[in-house]
Amino acid sequence: MHDIIIPDDSTRPEIPQTELTEQQRQPMRHLRAIHEHHRRNMRMMAGMLEGVRKGDTSASELHAHIKDNPIVENYRVFGNLCGQHCQLVNGHHSIEDAHMFPALEGKNAALDKIVQRLREEHEVVHALLIKLAGEAEKLIKDPSESQFDATVLAHERLATLLLSHFGYEEDSVGPALGLYDVGI
Repeated sequence: MHDIIIPDDSTRPEIPQTELTEQQRQPMRHLRAIHEHHRRNMRMMAGMLEGVRKGDTSASELHAHIKDNPIVENYRVFGNLCGQHCQLVNGHHSIEDAHMFPALEGKNAALDKIVQRLREEHEVVHALLIKLAGEAEKLIKDPSESQFDATVLAHERLATLLLSHFGYEEDSVGPALGLYDVGI
């Protein structure tokens, strides 16, 4: 389960301070709204796991929800095994990797370091999503307490990184979107 190394938040590049006009804050707010949709999906998955624990939701229902959830599909498309990270797709991180990050790269050295770190975190998020889907699938075949615990742990690891990642991304590149007039 711990074969996927989650980056340490304390090693993230420092966020430069930026003064923005009200209009320049709009792309940052838009990014937060998009991320909030994904946060709701994570909370919904946590609720379903709790439902399985209480016996209100079956392991099959949990797996179907995780497998077909738009957030998982978005990251699956983003991180396809062929490594085509820059193709235009409908997934959130794919859009960031293919459009937003390239538009920000080269603006300044501090921002370049942040963008590189966010790209690296996208890869880890994708691996954790694949891990969660796999654990949920195993739970259908082996509805034991130990497999349930493995599924919960996979979700918790994903949620911890993803929620932290979203906040860092909003705070680090959110202001740059408005400053450099990069639409999302």
